[in-house]
Amino acid sequence: MSRKRKAPVRKIYPDPKYRSVVISKFINSIMYDGKRSTAEKILYDALEKIKQKGNEDPIKVFNNAISNVKPNLEVRSRRVGGATYQVPVEVKSNRGQALALRWIIEATRKRKNKTMSEKLYFEILDASQNKGSAIKKREDTHKMAESNKAFAHFRW
Repeated sequence: MSRKRKAPVRKIYPDPKYRSVVISKFINSIMYDGKRSTAEKILYDALEKIKQKGNEDPIKVFNNAISNVKPNLEVRSRRVGGATYQVPVEVKSNRGQALALRWIIEATRKRKNKTMSEKLYFEILDASQNKGSAIKKREDTHKMAESNKAFAHFRW
């Protein structure tokens, strides 16, 4: 980590179709080797399936899924006098959103469906209904924070 100065926060432009910054961040997270058009196609196909099969607003379902996966607490390692403690801390909104996006993509890649857009469609639907592996990841994180509540006084 640099001691000189903080890295500047880069501006992320909204995606062209839905004009959403969150969707643009999600596309950036899906993307491999700079293949933005492929990542866009995967996400837009998944959102189109949500629109067709559920007759709901895909953006609303997507945002609901992200807010369901977003963690409130996490544990951070804190070294105190030779011992390392897992200290529960509250998650800031930016980090919570980043974790939610990452967990949804991770869960999507582990699914056993045919295409990536199909996997993503099912994972977004599951997350919006409070089930699936991304939700399980959030629950595990909360459980870990809950079990280490005794070390909360080491918070900095």
